[in-house]
Amino acid sequence: KEVMDCWFDSGAMPFAQYHYPFENKEIFENQFPADFICEGIDQTRGWFYSLLVISTFITGKSPYKNVLVNDLLLDKHGQKMHKSKGNAVEPFGILEKYGADATRFYMLYSSPVWTPLKFDEDGIREIQSKFFNTLKNTYTFFAMYANTDGIDPREFHVEYKDLEEIDKWLLSKYHKLIQNVTREMDNYDLNKVVHYLNDFVNEDLSNWYIRRNRRRFWKSDLDVSKMGVYQTTYEVLIGVCKLLAPISPYYADIIYKNLTSEKSVHLADYPEADTNMMNETIEKRMDLIINLISLGRNSREEAKIKVRQPIQSVILDKSVQPIIGDIDSLIKEELNVKEIIYMDDLSEYMTIEYKPNFKVAGKLFGKDMKDFTSFLQKISKKDIASLEENNLMITLNGTDYKITSDLVEKRINSKDGYNVAVENNNVIILNTELTKDLLNEGLARETISKIQNLRKSNDFDIADRINIYYSSNDEYSMNIKDYLDFIRKETLALNIERVSELTEIVEINEYQVGIKLERVEK
Repeated sequence: KEVMDCWFDSGAMPFAQYHYPFENKEIFENQFPADFICEGIDQTRGWFYSLLVISTFITGKSPYKNVLVNDLLLDKHGQKMHKSKGNAVEPFGILEKYGADATRFYMLYSSPVWTPLKFDEDGIREIQSKFFNTLKNTYTFFAMYANTDGIDPREFHVEYKDLEEIDKWLLSKYHKLIQNVTREMDNYDLNKVVHYLNDFVNEDLSNWYIRRNRRRFWKSDLDVSKMGVYQTTYEVLIGVCKLLAPISPYYADIIYKNLTSEKSVHLADYPEADTNMMNETIEKRMDLIINLISLGRNSREEAKIKVRQPIQSVILDKSVQPIIGDIDSLIKEELNVKEIIYMDDLSEYMTIEYKPNFKVAGKLFGKDMKDFTSFLQKISKKDIASLEENNLMITLNGTDYKITSDLVEKRINSKDGYNVAVENNNVIILNTELTKDLLNEGLARETISKIQNLRKSNDFDIADRINIYYSSNDEYSMNIKDYLDFIRKETLALNIERVSELTEIVEINEYQVGIKLERVEK
């Protein structure tokens, strides 16, 4: 018996764990075989093999259904860690500095567990900043406004049909997240799990949904719209905590308990995806809007036009109008544009050149390269459509060629006064001509931004009313005079007054402006 105990101890689970076969037979049989076993690659001849031999000898079965092998932990350059090399990481110092949750998330995020992990402390710092701080800020934003308004989303229910489209979009994305995370959990691919969580929290929840819906949180009346945004955010935050709990148990538990007042997220049921909440049409519409906005921002940056500077128009292909036409106001708001123009023919605003990709095409065409170049210079719309589908056939000097997109370079040039951005067949064209009125409005918006920053630095509450005093030259004062009411409204100011020299100076579009804020007592 003593010999067998020692032998079983080399396997530990599940034999020595329950002192089987000497006792606990019922417990053993209820939990045998294990769903999976997880250990380092150095245990291939140790634990994995010992367990397999013991179990086959005792039961005639494998003791585990799946084997998950952790590869080695290396330094950031891919070298094995040794104290003598000075590249070893002291684990408790890392845990004290960043916490167990961020460390666990990073180690899963950086690579699948079955490949070597190149450990880089900067990676943990980035995860802490981009994922955990984003989730914390989203929760804090929600909690701050819920507490300010005295709102508890558990006390009301908005029917799905009464939610706004952006709420339905987020819920569709959230239930697809549950589906994806559950599938990869079942596949033991936690690397994909944490990437799904990171992308959803950063892109869908924080960068789009919360940012787009701030005004709904700010509204004074608790109407259906405001209840809908609170209810949706609350449901998704709780769900994210549940999905995150197996990976970052402490962080998820804190937020979950604060939201629900329940004992622990680890006592809650794991989320299940509801396919009835998934709506491909809504996702397609909103995702197209998001992609076009991203292209538009890139185009603005290329044209060196700040986002706060209004522009007159953007031009879109008319084919997207039936998809996004009734929600294209989102593009206007996000890109700060006055109007959207849909056009069948975009050639008025840009030119497109097709040239051979000589690195690829040279080997194929040889002596026919000159004729291929001439063909591309005069390519028809019909042939362009076939080319886009990799389905274009041409004949040059008696030789048939199949023309695929990798053989051709497509160059898009913007005409004067416009800037074109193209990606994955999505096109957006910015009108870059700035009138005096547009420049003045841009100046007003920059002024608002500076005032809002001063509100924060002065520790004013989000609901505090203020008076604004400013000093400037006549040109600045003249340029913003038509936008004073707009500035007042956006900054919760009761009055704006021009005064003589102020000591606190800020630069606003190359103007030196003194600004002083005064909180108005309630």
